[in-house]
Amino acid sequence: MNKSPFLRTLLTSSVMLASACVSSASFADTFPVTVTDVAGRTVTIEQQPQHVALSTGRVFPLLEIIYQQDAADHLVAWRDDMRLSAPSMYASYIKDYPELAEVMKIGKIKSGEFDAERFINMDNKPDVFVVDISNIALAREKGLLDKLETAGIKVIAIDFREDPIKNTVKSVTSLAKALGREDQGEAFADYYQQHVKAIEQTVANLPNSESSKTVFIERAAGYDGSCCQTFATGNMGAYIPFLKATNIADKPLKGAITGKMSPESVIAARPDVYIMQTTGWIDKKGNATAGIPLGYSPINEEAISKATQSLMNRSWLKAVSGYQSKDVYSIYMPFYNSPYNLVAMEYFAKWIHPDQFASLDPEKTFEEMNLRFANRQASGTFGQNNFEAISKGAAKSKGAAK
Repeated sequence: MNKSPFLRTLLTSSVMLASACVSSASFADTFPVTVTDVAGRTVTIEQQPQHVALSTGRVFPLLEIIYQQDAADHLVAWRDDMRLSAPSMYASYIKDYPELAEVMKIGKIKSGEFDAERFINMDNKPDVFVVDISNIALAREKGLLDKLETAGIKVIAIDFREDPIKNTVKSVTSLAKALGREDQGEAFADYYQQHVKAIEQTVANLPNSESSKTVFIERAAGYDGSCCQTFATGNMGAYIPFLKATNIADKPLKGAITGKMSPESVIAARPDVYIMQTTGWIDKKGNATAGIPLGYSPINEEAISKATQSLMNRSWLKAVSGYQSKDVYSIYMPFYNSPYNLVAMEYFAKWIHPDQFASLDPEKTFEEMNLRFANRQASGTFGQNNFEAISKGAAKSKGAAK
């Protein structure tokens, strides 16, 4: 791999200490090992795996947490969703790991595009296939799990999207153990749990004035022209009750994880906080969609401002109570399926309870997690107040015109 200039510099003493702690016993792990994944499946690994495949490319940071700069050396197949659904993320990783562009691409299990025979017969056959929990039941019904097991490929389920608060840590630690890198998984778990506990402690002491906050999440804002897809109990919707707020989609969706509300019903529910889950998607031809291009540096502030203004100009949105109080925000959507979802959780905390979480710095958390666990320098713009983003873009355009 072509190392970035950053990776050739010395780490800070704290990061060096953390690296020493997580690596000291890594090679002492013995096989076989047995793990229980987030789907409740018991999987026994006979010898330390070397080749890993991902059912979704956007969870590549998971391999970085486990392998650091060697992550790309262990990846032999992945789905090509990062490039289309998280282009700034893809650009960032391709810069540090140019060999990722040559990794074999696989199809989506749910859509029937996954070619099991090609997968099993590839030159560097995977030892472990990391599969999102939402695909496990279908893979079992189709006989895919048995077929892969017979071929000597172990399947480990992960989940950052259906129940992120419950399953993020277990997803990381179970896979890390399966790959013989248990210490790396435990180091991540300690950090994640400490941050979540700090949020819990603040939430436990919220004043009564903060107990009636209501929130709406617009799923994939800008992906197409419709509104309003949303989440209730799962995905980023799980953060809302955790923060002692009420998701206005809970009752209309009647227990479903995701569904749709009309603009009129959103207006009638009077959410105090309106959050757009969005990113700068591109289509198969590389053309940008109407999503807001939040994400990894470098960031085009004028493009963010323009896309934000477009979504904020929807006439019905101006009648929403959160719009009138200037509490309309945007969050980087790929965090919904990422071990770095803690960053989104911290943004939600700041937006829902701004006074109580004034000291939280989610972007600093993101940079620190990358540095500490992936040994990688990464930054960007992953959350914003939409009104402030529009003003910032307008000011920059005005300055450039002088």
